Amino acid sequence: MQGIDPEAVESMLEPAGGARLTIAGGVTTAGDVAALDALGCEAQVGMALYSGRLSLAQAIAAPLRGDRPDGLWPTVVTDERGTALGLAWSSMDSLEQAVRTRRGVYQSRTRGLWVKGASSGAGQDLLRVDLDCDRDALRFVVRQEGGGFCHKGTWTCWGADGDGLALLARRLQERARAAPAGSYTKRLLEDDALLRSKLAEEAAELAAATTANEVAHEAADVLYFTLVAMARAGVHLADVEGALARRSRMVTRRAGDAKIGAER
Repeated sequence: MQGIDPEAVESMLEPAGGARLTIAGGVTTAGDVAALDALGCEAQVGMALYSGRLSLAQAIAAPLRGDRPDGLWPTVVTDERGTALGLAWSSMDSLEQAVRTRRGVYQSRTRGLWVKGASSGAGQDLLRVDLDCDRDALRFVVRQEGGGFCHKGTWTCWGADGDGLALLARRLQERARAAPAGSYTKRLLEDDALLRSKLAEEAAELAAATTANEVAHEAADVLYFTLVAMARAGVHLADVEGALARRSRMVTRRAGDAKIGAER
C-alpha cells in the first residue's frame, strides 16, 4: 500500500522485451494504475481493492481520458459473441453502479443514470468491461435479456441480428422457458430419449455425408438438435465458444482417439 516505483518499472521494460509486464505489490491508487498503463504494463491490484482504498470501477477508469465537456465516455455495448448491440455513454457514477451491481448501467445525456431494462424488462448482466486502445472509449460485454437492446424491440440498434446460429440459439432459449404446446421443440425438450436418438441419428448422417450439400444439410440438423440440448440445460452459445477458446490455449492435448464403443 505504498504506491509504485515508476523508475523500477521502467528499468524492467527493456529486459522484458516483447513480454507484457504485470506489476503486483504496492498498487494503491487510480494514479498508480494510470501510470502503469501509460508505461504499457498491467496492474495487479489486491489490498487496495478489498480494503476499500480503491474501487474496482476507479481502477478500470484510471487510464481513461476524453475531451467531452460533460466528461462522458462513449460505451460500445456488445453481446457475449461480440455482436455490437448499440452505443451508450458512461460516467464515473454509472460505471461504479454497473461494476458494483454487475448490470448494464449507463449515463443518459438527458435523464441521468439509466439502468437498462428497469422499465422494459430487457436488462443486462454485465460480464466484462474493456478499454479501447486509445483509452477514450469503453466496451461493455453483456448477456442481454428480453427482446434485445434497442428500444424498438430489435436485438441491436441496427436491426435484428441476422437469421443465423445466434438467432436460432436465442429462440430455442426462449422456447426452453415457454415452448408452444404441440411444437416439435417442446417434444424434444420434454422427451430425453427422443432428443438422444435424434442427436445420434443426425451425427451418424453427418459422418456419412460426402458432398458439400449433404454435409451442410446434415450439419444444420446436428446443430439444431445440439442447440436444443444446450437450451434445455441452460447453456448459451457463448459458453460453448468459451470452452473452445480455453481448449485452444491448452499446452498439451489428448490424442483424440475414438472412445471404445463409440463406433457403430
